[in-house]
Amino acid sequence: MKDLGRSKYKGMLEDKDFRRWYENVSRGSLVTAQEWFRRVGFVCARFETTPTKIAKMSQKQATEFILDVIGALEKEGRSGNYISNIVKPLKSWLAWNDVQITRAIKIPRSQPTKVENERPPTQEELKKILNAAELRAKVACSLVAFGGCRIEVLGNYTGQDGLKMKDLPEVKVENGKVTITKMPTMLIARKTLSKAGHQYFTFLAQEGCQYLQEYLEWRLREGEELLPESPVITFHERKGKYVRLEDVGRKHITSINIGDIIRKPIRKAGYDWRPYVLRRYFDVRMMMAEGDGLIIRDWREFWMGHKGDIEATYTVNKGVTQDTIEKMREAYKKCEPLLSTEKQQGVSQENLKAVMREQLLLAAGVTDEEIGKISPDKMSNEEFQDLLRRRLLGVMTNNGNRQKVITAGELKSHISQGWEYVAQLPDSEIVVRLP
Repeated sequence: MKDLGRSKYKGMLEDKDFRRWYENVSRGSLVTAQEWFRRVGFVCARFETTPTKIAKMSQKQATEFILDVIGALEKEGRSGNYISNIVKPLKSWLAWNDVQITRAIKIPRSQPTKVENERPPTQEELKKILNAAELRAKVACSLVAFGGCRIEVLGNYTGQDGLKMKDLPEVKVENGKVTITKMPTMLIARKTLSKAGHQYFTFLAQEGCQYLQEYLEWRLREGEELLPESPVITFHERKGKYVRLEDVGRKHITSINIGDIIRKPIRKAGYDWRPYVLRRYFDVRMMMAEGDGLIIRDWREFWMGHKGDIEATYTVNKGVTQDTIEKMREAYKKCEPLLSTEKQQGVSQENLKAVMREQLLLAAGVTDEEIGKISPDKMSNEEFQDLLRRRLLGVMTNNGNRQKVITAGELKSHISQGWEYVAQLPDSEIVVRLP
């Protein structure tokens, strides 16, 4: 209850039943409990009543009271969303006292809010945000934008829990160096950090891994010992000194502070967005990847911490095998060009090489089906050159002969592939040859 110590409504907690209601709500969400506590306090102060008096109302009296609250707030020009957020805790407190509101209570509609009209950034806009961020903020932004994490995963509301080094099982710290053994690297959100109450995992793109590695190595140089329980996002400096965990009395930075860390570069880049917009960036980009057939919907939902439908419950949410994890990793890797703000040279060269080989084989007359069977991207340079040479010489399709007979309908495609017209036979067939 120390978080409410400064609240002007803290006297309401002297009502033992109201205190029990507050504690019960806080078991589900401390943030919700404190918000609802303040809203009930506002209603009691504004309408000169107490939680005890509200709890003793009959069903009819309670309904009329809520309607009076709505009417008064509407006359004050309050939005429908604001009024709805006042009514919810009142109904919850009444239900706690077995007073059920059964009438359909209408709340005025609101004009679209800034949040509702908020769009996610483009890749170019995200790049501007990252360029405006200091190293710790780059990591926080990356975990949300590239991993789809909620801010509360990085640090919860009270700062007593958050993402730890042990939640990055493929990040190793040895001899003052940080090594990321697999990229994209896995990030585990434990049950205590998951809004839906289940453990899940996601991945961090190569660009985010680079920021993470630089940030962790900076902390090592500052003299911090990175242990499995160490927070991934931590405090920095206070009055010119490096802040250690034991100096602040808690292990993690709070979700409010995480939001402030992300908001700063967003504002510096010239945008008026909430920090949560970076999670929407991940969602929209993965929807595009799903539309391109790079991933399936269940995996996108799983990476964002959603439980999904019944099929997802019995596949990804019941635990996944190592081979499924690797398939997910490969699928995520294919999505990186849609997520990342900078082209990773190694990845782009690899993709370019595969595309060029495929186009050369198509020009040599190899079909898509044949390309799928021979996997040219996995061949050595010598193997691919030999395959292309033999194909161009007609060895694979014409048993080594330089001439062959085709139908008139096949002439156009053969000419485009480099064959030369020789003669037309009496039965309308045509002789072509390799140059």
